[in-house]
Amino acid sequence: MTAATISGPAAPAGADRSVRSRYGPALLVGAVITVLLVVGLLWSITLGSVAISVGTVVAALFHPGTSMQEMVVRTIRLPRALLSGVVGANMGVSGVVMQGITGNPLAAPEILGVSAGAAVMVVGALTFVPGLVGAPLVPLAFIGGAGAGLLVLALAGAGRGRVGTVRLALAGFTVASLLLSATQGLIIFNDNDTGNVFFWLVGGVNFATWSDLVTVGPWAVAGLVGALALARSLDMLALGEDLARGLGLRVQRTRLLGGAVIIGLVAGSVAVAGPITFVGLVVPHIVRRLVGTAHAVVIPLSALGGATLLVYADIASRFVNPPYEVPAGVVTALIGAPFFVALARRQRISS
Repeated sequence: MTAATISGPAAPAGADRSVRSRYGPALLVGAVITVLLVVGLLWSITLGSVAISVGTVVAALFHPGTSMQEMVVRTIRLPRALLSGVVGANMGVSGVVMQGITGNPLAAPEILGVSAGAAVMVVGALTFVPGLVGAPLVPLAFIGGAGAGLLVLALAGAGRGRVGTVRLALAGFTVASLLLSATQGLIIFNDNDTGNVFFWLVGGVNFATWSDLVTVGPWAVAGLVGALALARSLDMLALGEDLARGLGLRVQRTRLLGGAVIIGLVAGSVAVAGPITFVGLVVPHIVRRLVGTAHAVVIPLSALGGATLLVYADIASRFVNPPYEVPAGVVTALIGAPFFVALARRQRISS
């Protein structure tokens, strides 16, 4: 037997060890987040004006019956739990891509005004066309989000190189505040009730239906696929714009495609759940700290992490002022605002 024959199997074994050492932490983190997500989904479905046992929930999911509790699970609580997961995943992925294409760790849909722009367009549409619901709202949210994001980048001086963290935050705060005021004015003009006011100011999944999932589902799938397709380009862009160009990356094309992915994810989410904030800021930073910066790993884990965060935020929202419920966006804001301040303090101040 030759030496080559003896040593032949060693290469695949070494390759396996290399793969395990590279992706082992990501697989472990992914498994933990997935377990937390499943537990959170089941817990969310059991909560409500009348508690439903986990056994009844499982029976309703896998052995459908016609009892009142099983009907409540399938028609009211399951859509709410699933919608919180889908919207959270959308916001998590949009945050990763936004931070990647801007090169700014403070970038997120709410910081760049994208969420506020999408919300004001949706509220405006509902004010003047009250019967408009579902899929037609998404293109309107897309237009509003794109316009707001471009305005913030223009005010922050995006055409003159990388946008400084403080400049971006100030421009985003200014535009978002203006759009928030416009949203409030539209809501008052439309004479909505308090619940709807809070829903469109901070976002939530309190009134989720299966039709909402049908509306946002295609945008979520397309956005995740598009983000993963951009993973290698985002890795190159993270090395610096000049080096990325030297490696053959078409930087402007990558940013345009990334912007389309972001706005599609945010538009779909805002159309069904309102402008939920800070998920896209918090989750990517936590994921990168756990598994590194490779976008092929960070993007799917941020989707799982965003889904998990919003599911548990929706659960927590039911305990803030029982027996009443507040929108989940209130909880994410309470979590995200201190995180944003701490993150901003760590960044170098640039003009």
